[in-house]
Amino acid sequence: MKNVKLFAGIIVFLLIGTSSKVQSQDFGPLMVSSTPLPANLSEYVLNTDKAILLGKALFWDMQAGSDGLTACATCHYSAGADTRNKNQANPGFGGSFTRLAPNQTLTHSDFPLRKLADPDEATSAVLWDSTEVIGSQGITRQEFNGVALGLNGGAEEADDCSGLPDPLHNILGLNTRQTTGRNAPHAVNAIFYVDAFWDGRARSEFNGVDPSGLGNPNAMVRKVDLDGNITPCGVTMDRAALASQSIGPPLSGVEMSGLGRNWNDLGKKMCSVVPLALQAVSPTDSVLGDLAISTGDGKGLSTSYVQMIQDAFRPEFWDSDAIFDNNGAHIGNGIPEGPNQFALMEQNFSLIWGLAVMTYESTLVSNQTPFDQYLAGNENALTPEEENGMDAFYSGGTKCSKCHSGPLLSAATWGQLNTDTDVGIGPVVAVETNADDGFGDKGFFNIGVRPSGEDIGRAGVGDQTWASRFFNGSTSSLPGPVHPDEDIIGANKNIGAFKTPTLRNVELTGPFMHNGSQATLLQVVQFYTRGGDFTHMNPGDVHKYINPIGKLNNKLPRQEAMVAFMEALTDERVRWEMAPFDHPELLLPNGHFGTSQAVAEGGVNPFEAQDDYILLPAVGAGGRSEINHPPVKGFLDTPSGAPATSAGPLGGGNLDPITELVCFEQEEKIVLNWNANTDVSSYIVEVDNGGIMGVETFMIPGNQTTFEYNTFRPKTTLYLVTPFYLGMELKSEACFVRQGLTPGTLTHFLRGDTNLDGMLNVGDAIGLLEGIFTGTIIACEDSADWNDDGALDVSDPISVLGYLFSNGPAPAAPYPNCASDPSHDQLDCNQANICQ
Repeated sequence: MKNVKLFAGIIVFLLIGTSSKVQSQDFGPLMVSSTPLPANLSEYVLNTDKAILLGKALFWDMQAGSDGLTACATCHYSAGADTRNKNQANPGFGGSFTRLAPNQTLTHSDFPLRKLADPDEATSAVLWDSTEVIGSQGITRQEFNGVALGLNGGAEEADDCSGLPDPLHNILGLNTRQTTGRNAPHAVNAIFYVDAFWDGRARSEFNGVDPSGLGNPNAMVRKVDLDGNITPCGVTMDRAALASQSIGPPLSGVEMSGLGRNWNDLGKKMCSVVPLALQAVSPTDSVLGDLAISTGDGKGLSTSYVQMIQDAFRPEFWDSDAIFDNNGAHIGNGIPEGPNQFALMEQNFSLIWGLAVMTYESTLVSNQTPFDQYLAGNENALTPEEENGMDAFYSGGTKCSKCHSGPLLSAATWGQLNTDTDVGIGPVVAVETNADDGFGDKGFFNIGVRPSGEDIGRAGVGDQTWASRFFNGSTSSLPGPVHPDEDIIGANKNIGAFKTPTLRNVELTGPFMHNGSQATLLQVVQFYTRGGDFTHMNPGDVHKYINPIGKLNNKLPRQEAMVAFMEALTDERVRWEMAPFDHPELLLPNGHFGTSQAVAEGGVNPFEAQDDYILLPAVGAGGRSEINHPPVKGFLDTPSGAPATSAGPLGGGNLDPITELVCFEQEEKIVLNWNANTDVSSYIVEVDNGGIMGVETFMIPGNQTTFEYNTFRPKTTLYLVTPFYLGMELKSEACFVRQGLTPGTLTHFLRGDTNLDGMLNVGDAIGLLEGIFTGTIIACEDSADWNDDGALDVSDPISVLGYLFSNGPAPAAPYPNCASDPSHDQLDCNQANICQ
């Protein structure tokens, strides 16, 4: 392709301001040492390591469900999230299924749940709109009759329950598993949230009995005093939202329990069964391995829950022969008889469960990501595309980091609560919407996912929101002081507001949003590009930071760069389930045999559909690779960047207007080359290094397929090429160059010149073959990579010989002139050569 100098006279220079890069943020890598735990944990927990062991067993044990098949982990099995795609739909606000159905298998064609003709324009034609929600399947609708005790006094894995008619979750009269009304929140890194669940109803102050914290002043556990007497005892533990959250689902009539089950019932059951009796545990499990059973069927642990509780908790919460009835009344002493009498350990099981599961989940911290390496000073930890996406994320134009702040990328975390950010400081903050001003709880935002009235979110917590407590004078119950600079006036803006989730491991945790409405990260970016879905309908509820992002509109490469950055937030230990993310075996209900029109009967109770299952194998500390199992995949098992709608008639279909765009440093300039596949009237080339030097925009004629840029730009620069035809904008393409802080940083080489003698000859093929088959050091791996695929294999020397002797294709750039590598891979070229 012939080089053409920049067409003089039609250069347009546009400076659109500067933005701070992440290096200027006031945070570093996420530190495990910053994990928040209650200051008074030792008043209840005797041995934290033993509590972690107990908590992991409880979290993963399927026997905790009334059906004997549903664990906490069932909805948090994959990177702490639930990525099942069958029987996950909930009717939502509408109260009945419309587009979706029970037992439906979800595909990409079902998303997003609000489909627009132009994904970047909120006011474009609505192709479909659904009030339904993608939640998590729990158990079938049933009534709890009691713990099923065997002849030897041990409990059965399934409770004694009776099936109940379910008008919503059924197919032709057969009940299907119910689904939750919101998408399952992530368990990994959840220890850092101030309040838990999407609406924050699981409070930071744990009361030992239910999720409501100080909202239940009558919450009491039982304790043995110094005289050996049983006394009611109030529990107040700060920074314990995970404990509050963990004791919600086990009694939920949708998620895990038959209607009417109490905590003492669950305590009696779990204290009577073999831990994890239905599940294999790896002998190399980082927590449970020493208790794994290697004989028989290899399932269960070689201990009891009673012993594990005694090892983990202070004796005053379990060491007594007191007997309690269903209502928690002390009715005598001795040995409890039958399913309706309970020991102290069973009576206090909500306290034990909550603190044990919290301590286990506190170990699930993912802080070994490329982003953390970058924050620690390794600027090569991110690819140029990821770095460019990060720059956009932290720029003032996108405002992503306003809500996704700090090392957790969430304003709803302890580290951000009292940090002065652009969304306020302290638990109650001033809130500016797109119409007026008010106040609300920090970390909870209405972003226009759905009309506010469909799910009121944080406002549903009622008088226990931080804003309500503040105005009721209950300032001592707030998780921090209200800052005097906050202008707390106007209306309460908690309606339709939801907790800002962390973005760590986000590529693995779809579907996204509180209602599961977006299947891919690209759809999420497009949601924010168009300024939300209902901002224009509810401007007085939606936060002012939710507005169309012009820089991303119709610029797929910029959107994809943001997706790339979010993918750099994945900890490979999470992807491969290495310690501490290893786990026991789990049998996952995955809908029912049949379709959304007809199912087979065969559930635990009459008139229930027969379950279909996925078997999640036990994984030890070394992760999935040790059992030859593939890594964890995201929702629908597809790349995050699913195909997007292209703009214009020439940008769609199978033929992109431009392809094979490459950019590289040659001498002291940046050179762009591309192929044009359709008629083009003109191109706009944008040059942007994250706002450090602003954005330069150049217009060049449509017959030009190369561009040279002569100004040095430090760090990583995006080169965005957008073709136009008769005034119509077509699909853009982009490439990236990282030039470092000073000129001359990049290594230059000649593609194919393996022996660095400045020319292509048979010696290059011989040297490359020796390197591949004998291990001889290859001085410049980048040069030896003939096709620039990021790997050295036998196809490279074959291509060298084909070019020299059989008129084969020339090598990839840089050739025939020395230049930098257009791609960014693991190959390197450290030795001085003729190009340097």
